[in-house]
Amino acid sequence: MTIQEKCNYIKEFVPSVWSGHSKFADWLMRYKNPSVMVDLGVDSGCSTFSFAVCGIGTVYGIDWFRGDPNTGYRDEKTKIEVMKHINVLDLFNVNIMHMSFDDALRDWTLPIDILHIDGYHAYDAVSHDYREWTKFLKPNGVVLLHDTCTEWLSVKEWFHEIQEPKLNFTNSYGLGVDSKDTVLLQDIRNNFASLMDSRY
Repeated sequence: MTIQEKCNYIKEFVPSVWSGHSKFADWLMRYKNPSVMVDLGVDSGCSTFSFAVCGIGTVYGIDWFRGDPNTGYRDEKTKIEVMKHINVLDLFNVNIMHMSFDDALRDWTLPIDILHIDGYHAYDAVSHDYREWTKFLKPNGVVLLHDTCTEWLSVKEWFHEIQEPKLNFTNSYGLGVDSKDTVLLQDIRNNFASLMDSRY
């Protein structure tokens, strides 16, 4: 498959509220050329595949595939479908880690270029995932938080409290971007101006 065919496949066979961020995910991977990208919360795979489709670096997708009170509960079928899609798309750079985020942390040592947090959206859970995983973030690394525009979830509250330079996408339930790389943030604003939250 070409990259465009892979993108079309993801859009057709992996529907997700996250899909509106796919174009940005591909743009960011090409911009940062990361060695290590960590996706906390694979679920059906849309975000993981969107980061991996360009073939840059290794994308570590971490999920226990049980769901949570926000997204609903899952079973093994979700992981089986994810692995099937990975094979069809020939995503050689994806490493699926079937475990909780905290279990993955116990042995984690790799410096992270891009971190996407999309797990359980309770305030304590989001803030915990952010604090623990950003310990491995490179100095000019990037943190992404999904659901920053959803009123009934606590991601919005936590993102507002972050003191680092940041910006926020308003589409597809929101995607917060947090990075000390202010040149990157400005380039995002320039390239995705119509999707930006003017408050940041």
